[in-house]
Amino acid sequence: MTKQEMKKKLSQRRHFLPLKVHLTNIRGLHSNLDPVHHHLETEKPHLFFLTETQIATPSDVAYLNFPGYTLEHKFKQCAGRLRGFEKSEFPVLWLLVDTGMEKFLYAGVYRSHSGDRETTRLMEYLAETADIALQRYPTGKLVFLGDFNAHHKEWLFPYQKTDHAGREARKLALALNLTQLVDQATRIPDIAGHTPNCLDLLLTTDPHRHSVSVSAPLGSSDHCVVKSVSVCSPPDYTHRGTRRVWRYESADWDEMRAFFASYPWRRLCFTSENPSCVADAITAVIRQGMEYFIPFSDIPLGYKARPWFNADCARAEARKQSAYQAWVKARDRKVRARKVRAKKRAYNAASRSCKRVLRKARFDHISRIGAKLASYPPGSKQFWSLSKSVESNFCRPTLPPLQKPDGSLAHTATEKANLFADLFASNSRLDTGSKHPPTLPHCDSLMPEITVFNKEVRRSLLSLDVNKASGPDGIPARVLRYCAPELAPVLTRLYRLSLKTKIVPKSWKLANVQPVPKKGSRADPSNYRPIAITSVLCKVMERVLNRKLLSYLEDNDLLSDRQYGFRRGRSTGDLLVYVTHCWGEAIENHGEAIAVSLDISKAFDRVWHASLLSKLPAYGIPAGFCNWVADFLSERSIRVVIDGSFSELMAIDAGVPQGSVLSATLFLLHINDLLSSGIVGYADDSTVMEKYLSSAGASGVEVQRMREAMVERTSLTLSNVSQWGDHNLVSFNASKTQACLFSAKRSPFTLSPTFRGTSVPVTDTLQLLGIELSSDLNFGTAIESKAQIAARKLGVLNKVKILHA
Repeated sequence: MTKQEMKKKLSQRRHFLPLKVHLTNIRGLHSNLDPVHHHLETEKPHLFFLTETQIATPSDVAYLNFPGYTLEHKFKQCAGRLRGFEKSEFPVLWLLVDTGMEKFLYAGVYRSHSGDRETTRLMEYLAETADIALQRYPTGKLVFLGDFNAHHKEWLFPYQKTDHAGREARKLALALNLTQLVDQATRIPDIAGHTPNCLDLLLTTDPHRHSVSVSAPLGSSDHCVVKSVSVCSPPDYTHRGTRRVWRYESADWDEMRAFFASYPWRRLCFTSENPSCVADAITAVIRQGMEYFIPFSDIPLGYKARPWFNADCARAEARKQSAYQAWVKARDRKVRARKVRAKKRAYNAASRSCKRVLRKARFDHISRIGAKLASYPPGSKQFWSLSKSVESNFCRPTLPPLQKPDGSLAHTATEKANLFADLFASNSRLDTGSKHPPTLPHCDSLMPEITVFNKEVRRSLLSLDVNKASGPDGIPARVLRYCAPELAPVLTRLYRLSLKTKIVPKSWKLANVQPVPKKGSRADPSNYRPIAITSVLCKVMERVLNRKLLSYLEDNDLLSDRQYGFRRGRSTGDLLVYVTHCWGEAIENHGEAIAVSLDISKAFDRVWHASLLSKLPAYGIPAGFCNWVADFLSERSIRVVIDGSFSELMAIDAGVPQGSVLSATLFLLHINDLLSSGIVGYADDSTVMEKYLSSAGASGVEVQRMREAMVERTSLTLSNVSQWGDHNLVSFNASKTQACLFSAKRSPFTLSPTFRGTSVPVTDTLQLLGIELSSDLNFGTAIESKAQIAARKLGVLNKVKILHA
């Protein structure tokens, strides 16, 4: 094994190791030195932060040392110490940990029981210093840990009160997009009658990488030890090929349009009656035109672009490399020492100059982004689009190591892709056994057979969003839109052939899937949702068909009026206005309302194809289109793409294709018969609603009787929902089923509806479409939540603010 291979292997092993960081308020290091040393010997943390050591500046600290560890404190210089960030007036120690792949910026904090003014100054100092640190290390992950002595009843571990320090700490977290990870008491008082509190906090910009636990105090301290473990991905040296980047701004669009207009499509592409062959031929011609008339470059996958790296940077690096080679050559040839020293000085000067040029280029790039943000109107689409791009470039990490079913970790991109592919594919497979699909009564209307016209295809091409990603076939929306007049007749002929033969091209049945994190640990693959990217050519056809299908369904009132999702002129706001009006009306009329929010497990991924297809004729949809939809849903496959690496192809046999235009309408038809009286829905989010109206003079007995009747009606509706799920092979997530009573009455509500044999507890809040509603219909919590999101966005934008006027 060569020296380079050994170095690479050692580096890879280093990144497999977890980084263990511990924290405690030791309440006197002198008296608890032996327990601290024992902790270092047995637990072996990489970093151990101690607060309230009660040690003045000693002349000799050797007695505090422990073998294998270096003691750092406020009056000693160290290699990883960011001493330039520290101020003597604030008890904060800054530390940089560079793993070679990632940088962690640790701030050890101790907030004494000082006044409100000093607390505010400390938090302002932390925010300002963190801002400076992130400008110097844009990809660094912030970690604030220490004894904050803060109380906040809504944010920290449950308190009965909120103090000034708690409010200031929360403002700091919002401004820097920090998440507080300690969720249990860390101070166990040794005085009878004192309540345990969570005073020792750990806040980070990368919460999903950290696993935090709390263990017993050391020695005579009354503070627990907070333990954090963060796992870093090892470098992935697997070969990933190249990625083609098209230079659209330099494309010759006129020549490309002329090429497509004169190409003999009919003679060379439509020689077969098989839509799959025709689609592949058309795709090849479009790709050929792109290669002729659009400049491109093939960039190695995994290459991290430096958008700020300009010609000056390239020249500075070349001068540095040339000076280095000259010094090495002079040294190896054993020329005069004076000449070697001169070459070394020249190299040092070139190295310093290169560093200045690179720093200036990156600063200028960030300043340009800040200036562009300032030029956009606040809240505009351009403002938030650039903001999202900045967030992705500066603070969004790659996927952390993922937990496999056997307990091991997936580190490389290929391992992660295959792990996700197995999971997503299993979510889209159903074992139907001998189950027969349900049947619905036929409606009185009949949809005419669908015909695709050239003007419809052209209109769909011209409305494409050029910023959308290309599908697996590599055909971008930009080319289809800019060449719409020339390509519309060709695609119209292809779409008509597909409808005539009831065959969907095979290349359109493949989807590239990108995992997107949901709530919860990012190390758990189940906490990701699949976002599928399908062929743009297929989406254009789907858009034409979907427009005709929706028009027919809306014109004939075939969709439930209680369905608000995926419909023109309806939104989440409309549904929220409707339900809050109903609940508010009940309260105003001295009554009450109850709502049960249902959650369908993998709603879109596990649609039973046979059930969906059996319902289409009942809505008057013609047989030809039903057969085309059946082929559209059959024999589909997915592959997951992570950091340029592809998983193996995975076949699926259930669900409506995510990333598809037609899937939304198909799902509405699948769930349409569920939305009866007493149920409203937005796509797969269904809510059961019941209420009663009363009078101001109603007795307690009358109120109880009306409550029992309301809960009985709710349970009956839930029973119907359960039966619908059994008939359609739809499972409901009982753990996410919520019930809430909307009432102004003070008498306790002791009843609860029943769903699938389980009592659903009634709570004071309800999560509906991302909004938390309280039982008194107060929107304060929802407004505060939106304010938090805005504050986090501002925390991201702080990273690109201009440092100098």
